[in-house]
Amino acid sequence: MQQDASLSPAERRAQAGLVEAQPHRWALSLPARLYRRALRRWDVDKHIKAFCRPLTIEGQENLEGAENPLLIIANHTSHFDTVIVLNALPRDLWGRTAIVAAADRMYRDRVKGMLHSLRYNAFPITRGGGREALAYSQWLLHHHWSLLIFPEGQRSRSGGLLPFRGGPAILALGQRVPVLPLHIQGASNILPPGEPASRPAAVHVTIGKPFALRDGTTIPEAKQRMEDEVRALIPPSTPTGP
Repeated sequence: MQQDASLSPAERRAQAGLVEAQPHRWALSLPARLYRRALRRWDVDKHIKAFCRPLTIEGQENLEGAENPLLIIANHTSHFDTVIVLNALPRDLWGRTAIVAAADRMYRDRVKGMLHSLRYNAFPITRGGGREALAYSQWLLHHHWSLLIFPEGQRSRSGGLLPFRGGPAILALGQRVPVLPLHIQGASNILPPGEPASRPAAVHVTIGKPFALRDGTTIPEAKQRMEDEVRALIPPSTPTGP
């Protein structure tokens, strides 16, 4: 079916029969936040103790004085990456951090999507949705919520860093928020892409220094700076390319 070029990206996706999942704003409510705080030991800490053996974190001093909102970026090799990053954040940052999740992967099932929102304050974003897909992310940053986003846009199957997408750069430039880079090594051994069951593995997290993008920085320059900051955290023995 030929698509009308005058339609917006969202309208074209609807015309193609693709249903967009909407953010569950109730996940920001006080009851939802209290639920996550009360059950953190089961939803986050329990998984870390069971599967990250051992877990080492380098660069925690770079979080001293860090305040919301932040744009938290990390490499992505496993669905386990989210709980690893949340575990590394101090309580004041973790309590006001939302997770960007792929709508076509994490929100295909309505009930499972609601559970992701409740347990981790995740929300769906449509891949390839352009600036329209960034609207809720922009709203969150403007209202002093931090965001955890994986700029590669997909999991790396090789363990190497994939090229970054432009969305995180647009957010950092548009909302003028500091960027906090992290690198995770070993998560791909816990839950490799395509495997249904997790298994214990050693995990090493490196936290970089928050940085701000200068006025006048272009989107390509911002994207490259963000990729360079994460790449600089990679241990020497880790693969660095796709």
